[in-house]
Amino acid sequence: MHPTAAMNEDLADEVSALNSIYGATCITPSSSGTYVLRAPTTPELTLTLSFPPSYPQSPPVILDGAGGGGASRKDLARDVLSAVWRAGEVCLYDLVEGLRELEAPLESEEEGPEKQQQQQDPEQESEETHQHPWTVAEPLVEKKSVFVARAIAVHSVEEAKRYVSDLIAGDRKVAKATHNMTAYRICREDGVTMQDNDDDGEAAAGGRIAHLMQVMEVVNVLVVVSRWYGGVKLGPDRFRLINTAAREALVKGGFAKTDDAGKAKAREKEKKGRK
Repeated sequence: MHPTAAMNEDLADEVSALNSIYGATCITPSSSGTYVLRAPTTPELTLTLSFPPSYPQSPPVILDGAGGGGASRKDLARDVLSAVWRAGEVCLYDLVEGLRELEAPLESEEEGPEKQQQQQDPEQESEETHQHPWTVAEPLVEKKSVFVARAIAVHSVEEAKRYVSDLIAGDRKVAKATHNMTAYRICREDGVTMQDNDDDGEAAAGGRIAHLMQVMEVVNVLVVVSRWYGGVKLGPDRFRLINTAAREALVKGGFAKTDDAGKAKAREKEKKGRK
């Protein structure tokens, strides 16, 4: 077997992340032991990549390219790869996004003024698609990964599921997130609390959000934390960031007490426990 055919753990994680972001066939192994990257540009750019066994300590190599623009786009891809690669850090996400950013002006020129305005102001487009009054926390960025949390009042399981579906269907940025982790807690009229969570591929993340909501004693709330993977593994830190984002959305939306009030309550419980 060709040495590049066996993926190391870093490359395996990166391949999985890219395929979850851009589609299941964004990057696939080939029979020659190389990998085929189909960059989601317009027109699509297909690159053949070779990865040394030491990747990401050593950079991948672009062997060939196909698609509109011919050799010039392949050379462009090599320039972008040279700019984004750093020893010890995976780089395919940055390569894809770098190509998309560089080619965006060309795509805009081929489309009408209305489409150009949409591309220049994607945040405005996203806000216009929201059907429900979500509270959105400020983005958290760590090693190129981005975390954004949203919270909204809900009063039934059906309502919570519909809000999640509407959010993903109505916001293209959210739909392209690597993970959309969710949790809700709903108190019924009979006093019974209904709760559930979804990891969306980020193992144990939904349960951690649900536990945070229990600790903060919030009910009748749905939380969605979206993560866009930046190509660098965060390890256990990702759970801290997920919880921090979720907490900020809950506090900002008025669903929970402020951190100071929460700390005061914790101190009061501690005093009672010592008596």
